[in-house]
Amino acid sequence: MMDKKGVGVQQVFIFIVAAITFALILIFGYGAISDFLDKGEQVEFFQFKTELESSVKRVYAEFGAVRQTEYLLPAKYSQICFVNLDAPYDASLCGFDQIACDTWETAQDPNEEIVGYDATDENVFLKPPAPVALKVFHIEIDGGSGYYCTNIEKGRFSLRLEGKGSLTSIGDMVR
Repeated sequence: MMDKKGVGVQQVFIFIVAAITFALILIFGYGAISDFLDKGEQVEFFQFKTELESSVKRVYAEFGAVRQTEYLLPAKYSQICFVNLDAPYDASLCGFDQIACDTWETAQDPNEEIVGYDATDENVFLKPPAPVALKVFHIEIDGGSGYYCTNIEKGRFSLRLEGKGSLTSIGDMVR
């Protein structure tokens, strides 16, 4: 009879060790997978940042050149706004992006020594906010507005870039 009780205790002990091992694997596996996905998202964001900055800078000197480009970034972003910091401040941007609005207002403060493009380190704004500042080369917005905001759907959005010789004009894709 003792042997049967000993076997039962041994089976319970093995079950407990197996359950603890399974839980540890599950916890550490989830952490590793989560970390891997976060790093992948960071890589995707920095690829987007580099592509956006280089494409805007590349086209500005090609007077009259038009590029229609689709950009990819992590799916968590829902909106992007470009602000011409040299244009007169327009408070209607506040309805789209408060951070962009505040930055533009600060860049246009006449009491500051430096105003416009050189007054800040950011002229592209994402929702939710980007992990680093995004600043592209000098831009103007098609249609004369000082800003251009567009929705990002499933991590994708498109832009029309036109070289103006000293800056890049940004707007909607031509359909």
